[in-house]
Amino acid sequence: MPSLPWTVKSCTIRPGSIKQEREWGHARHADAVTVTDIIKDERVAHVRELKAEVARLKAERDEARAALASLESHFALALAAARDADRLPPGGTILMLDGWNIVFNSKFREDDAHAAKQHFIEAVRSYALAHPDDFTWLIFDGPEENSSAEGGFRLSYTGGDGEQRADRLIIDYLHQLRILGSKIAATIVTNDKALAKKAAAYGAAVRAVKEFADGL
Repeated sequence: MPSLPWTVKSCTIRPGSIKQEREWGHARHADAVTVTDIIKDERVAHVRELKAEVARLKAERDEARAALASLESHFALALAAARDADRLPPGGTILMLDGWNIVFNSKFREDDAHAAKQHFIEAVRSYALAHPDDFTWLIFDGPEENSSAEGGFRLSYTGGDGEQRADRLIIDYLHQLRILGSKIAATIVTNDKALAKKAAAYGAAVRAVKEFADGL
């Protein structure tokens, strides 16, 4: 039999070497999983940071919009106060009526709130015509901001959400009168003690609902 051009050297495989190699393989695999998890965790953390930043920016945007709306509202009230002060005859009074508070606490209250409101509006409109030296402003909470005027009578709906919106408008208007340094008299008709107290602090007179409504 011819001799082969190469020879095979014998080698000895120790039983422990295979086990050790397997353990090293498992260790390397474990290391690889750990690195992958770290990368995933970093990505998740980054996404959370981005979401938090987006939420912060949205909150700042909403706050800026609210501030702008407030400025626009105050500016509109400032213009209205200045205009009213110029147009009011000497000795006249600005009479501000807390709409729903009067309707629900007077003879105008009915089971049908809408009908009650309409009856009250007509009565106040007649009152305004009979008192041309005064400016009568009837204010209701309402889902949409709206205002209309007829001579010495103005009907306004506040718009916006939440309670006490008419109260806030009344107090903001009195505040604008003070800023203008106006000396014109203002009277508030309401049974709301908190509103009455705030209005009195601005120098406004306060009339009880029954006293006013019974005279209509």
